[in-house]
Amino acid sequence: MFSMSRVIVVALALLGAGCAHQINITPPLNTLETKDVVKIDKTVGYYISSANSSKVVETPGGGGDKVKYLPYLESEPALKQVLSNVFAKVVALPALDDKQFIASNNVAFVFVPKIETTSSSDSGLTWPPTSFTLTLECKAVNASGAPVWQTTVKGQGTAEFSEFKHDFSLAARRASKDAFLRLQQELVAAKELR
Repeated sequence: MFSMSRVIVVALALLGAGCAHQINITPPLNTLETKDVVKIDKTVGYYISSANSSKVVETPGGGGDKVKYLPYLESEPALKQVLSNVFAKVVALPALDDKQFIASNNVAFVFVPKIETTSSSDSGLTWPPTSFTLTLECKAVNASGAPVWQTTVKGQGTAEFSEFKHDFSLAARRASKDAFLRLQQELVAAKELR
């Protein structure tokens, strides 16, 4: 009898916890505009560790459920696109301290992102988030590894049921797009990167 009670308690706890639905936060890359951007004639790199690339994050959705996604892996295409919009050439670094790779590719700056996300929903009936926030901290180091620039931007996205019923990731994609367009503005304005 005792073990049956434990099974029931565990089952109820699992039901109350909801489940985690997979979404994708990658914004459509063709929406990361390059209007009025004059490219800087430099090669830059970016570095995302393998631990961050495989990192899965869960945040609240609606109806007591959660959503899960890979913030670094799914943001990498947007980071590369924005850097490509601003600089002449962009390469991914195999390791942050790979001096030979940096020298052989004539990399002027290496960008390292840090991503934090939150989500919520005002719906008790549907699980996709109606609100999503992506905070992106990005620092740049020079070829010697010395810090030269840093910024933090916050992207926010919202979506209602009538909008996200065909794209459950819509609020997240909008937040990601907002954050990376803000990053692009910061990169263009940064005199340290000229």
